[in-house]
Amino acid sequence: MTKKPGFNFGKLTAGTAIRAITEPTALFDALPNKEVGYGYLRAVQGAVLDAWYPRRTETDLVIKTNTGGGKTIVGLLMLQSSLHEGVGPALYVAPDPHLAERVAEEARALGLVVVTDPEHHKFTAGEAICVTTMQTLMNAKTRFGIEGSATRQPIPVGTIVIDDAHAALAIAEEAARLAIPATHEAYKPLLDLFEEELKAQGLNAYLDIRDGDRSAVLRIPFWAWIERQEQVLAILRPHRATSDFEWAWPVMSDLLAICEVTASAEEVEIKPPCTPAEKFPSFAEAKRRIYMTATLADDSLLVTHFDANPESVANSIVPDTASDLGDRLVLAPQELNPTIKVSEIRELAGAVAEDHNVVVLVPSWRLANEWSKFADKTASKPDDISAVVAELRAGHVGLVVIVGRYDGIDLPDDACRLLVIDSLPFAYTGSERREAIALRDSEAMVARQLQRLEQGIGRGVRSRDDRCAVVLIGPRLTQLVARADVADRLSPATRAQLKLSRTIASDLDGATVEDIEAVVRQVIGGDADFRTLSREALLGVKYDPGAVSDVSRHLRAAYNSARVGRYEEAAEHAGNAVDAAVAAGDTRLAGWLGETHAAYLGHVNGVTAQLVLDQASRNNPAVLTPLAGIDYEHLGQNDDQAQQAKSFLSATYANGAELIVGIDALITDLAWDPVRTDEAEDSLASLGQHLGFLAQQPERDFKIGSDVMWSIGMHRYVVIEAKTGATANVIWKKDINQLAGSVNWAQGEYGADATVIPLVVHPSHVVERAGTPPPNCRSINRADMKELKKALKKFARALAQDDGFKDVAAIGAQLSALNLTADGFFPSFTRRTKREPRESS
Repeated sequence: MTKKPGFNFGKLTAGTAIRAITEPTALFDALPNKEVGYGYLRAVQGAVLDAWYPRRTETDLVIKTNTGGGKTIVGLLMLQSSLHEGVGPALYVAPDPHLAERVAEEARALGLVVVTDPEHHKFTAGEAICVTTMQTLMNAKTRFGIEGSATRQPIPVGTIVIDDAHAALAIAEEAARLAIPATHEAYKPLLDLFEEELKAQGLNAYLDIRDGDRSAVLRIPFWAWIERQEQVLAILRPHRATSDFEWAWPVMSDLLAICEVTASAEEVEIKPPCTPAEKFPSFAEAKRRIYMTATLADDSLLVTHFDANPESVANSIVPDTASDLGDRLVLAPQELNPTIKVSEIRELAGAVAEDHNVVVLVPSWRLANEWSKFADKTASKPDDISAVVAELRAGHVGLVVIVGRYDGIDLPDDACRLLVIDSLPFAYTGSERREAIALRDSEAMVARQLQRLEQGIGRGVRSRDDRCAVVLIGPRLTQLVARADVADRLSPATRAQLKLSRTIASDLDGATVEDIEAVVRQVIGGDADFRTLSREALLGVKYDPGAVSDVSRHLRAAYNSARVGRYEEAAEHAGNAVDAAVAAGDTRLAGWLGETHAAYLGHVNGVTAQLVLDQASRNNPAVLTPLAGIDYEHLGQNDDQAQQAKSFLSATYANGAELIVGIDALITDLAWDPVRTDEAEDSLASLGQHLGFLAQQPERDFKIGSDVMWSIGMHRYVVIEAKTGATANVIWKKDINQLAGSVNWAQGEYGADATVIPLVVHPSHVVERAGTPPPNCRSINRADMKELKKALKKFARALAQDDGFKDVAAIGAQLSALNLTADGFFPSFTRRTKREPRESS
């Protein structure tokens, strides 16, 4: 007998009571097909959902919970609730495909209907949640549609959740950045078009760009860019459908006139002042936009990048307690004992990796190569990172090095028991390098570095019951963490754990690597006393109120006005951003923003724009040079080296440990590295100050003269050209000629009676035969630099004892003993340059 089909219960469930439930916690309880293990919401999840529901109609809402707080389920329930309320379609945006796949799995475990195709009929009909990535949503060919497209209508979205919102920011920004590589046929015509203006901004830098020097970077002046839009379009438009243009051109082409344009030897980079989120209607026109993130002190980037409502963002939704974080110990071994070498820490990590998974985050392949002896796997591409993370989650791999990724990676439980952060990310694109130079040590840059640090240290603890030891290495990172004001910039839970870590570290002061390894293994092993301490440290910790800077509000308002041609209004908003930076006491940031203010004014009143730029350059010499130029400021005289050193060191360092870390950071930046020459130039100037000389960077600050200059007393001046990125075994003619030109400039500025000492910092001291070194030319080559670094380490350690750096006599004694005086430095740590010998016939 033929079996009759079963009764179709499904036809009765359509439109039943569950679909009428919009309150998310009640909806969770009512979901009929949850897998085992999904019986109850965590208290944190319930608290967040209960707080969201009465505010759900606000367009922009930020949900903050600690890592591992169950944000995925919270986001999915908000979307399903919105669908039941008729505010669909519903879109969940993850940072990358790996995490998107995990979100889809979680949704299915809850019994929710999910799709991954944005054109799926169930998504567009509001019957399923679509799970996608930020890169899929925001790109010039997005299947969600782009503003003004004649071929694809935008897909309406009612409610959108952006998971790991801070990780999504960079992806959104990249969608509008047009990078024209040096090999592209539009590159040279652009440089030719603005040749004279670029030369005026920095002749040496321009020549370096033409010569392929990766360290040089210049912004094309906004006044020339505005004036020549027709010629620019004639160069660029023919390539709009090519592979180098097609992913960015449709997003930024109608914003071309307000774009910031940066030239380097590698590319010409064109990008809008703010991320044009309005170009993606599925996002921009969504009725509800929900940003989920781990707690960070400043959410201002959500305003500048996503045009989020500042008031709603500042009033973020948080649980009642911030104690829902796993057990984490954060140690900076070189702060505990400055004699510990990085190589010893790498050996420690290698030993731990024999039994546990160890993950190392590095900013570059150069640093990744330093780990090659210990690394079982190294990954940098998104797909490779996803694959190796899957391996770590599946079992023991060993030591894994991940290059250039500090967020968007989940490493729960045994996937990572020891996390090592080996330095923070460097700036890579031309615009990033300009900004890093302009904002170095400013409040804005420190906040940004700490945000990256917190994202990084959050990778290894992904739930309340997780545990992980975190080791920070690298002098600059150690120096950052040692700052007294760091705690105020971190989330409350991280702040509490860092305080506990410092308490533990105080008992480890002077510890050996072996001592540190023993403590790390205790944490990894789940030591009961440590876990008790960790839980106690988090008791009573509350979330900080949300924070959005006035600068970010004004910057986004300025962009919104400029993109529709209201330039006077844009300039007014940008001027308000400058004023806000001044009010916050960040003069360097005020100068940097002054360039943006002037650029908007350039569309309205060129004369006023130049006056604004002149003031900006006074606040921050790294901005564009105004047409009238910048007056060069002469270095003064310094005839008491030890006293000058004492004044500088006492003002810079609070104690001997800080002095050691600071000089170690300086030494690290004096590297033979073609992508970090800006840092090397900064360090050469800083070196002069540490030794008691007066120092400046004329080319950077005044667009004239040498890279670095020291005044060493008795009307003597050292003119320094830094060629730390050079790879040749000789000093090229163009480089030695550049030094000769800087000598002539200095002689003209300081008079014929001044003694000018030419110094080139280059791996070699041999000048190619066609070049002619200026008289008395000296060099610091690889061997000299090695000896100089040894002396600087001894200098720091000697003066760190009993705060000797505050004693003029002690400083003078060390300067003399280590040949670091004005008279001893050159015979000890430099040598005469010499020309290549003639080729034998």
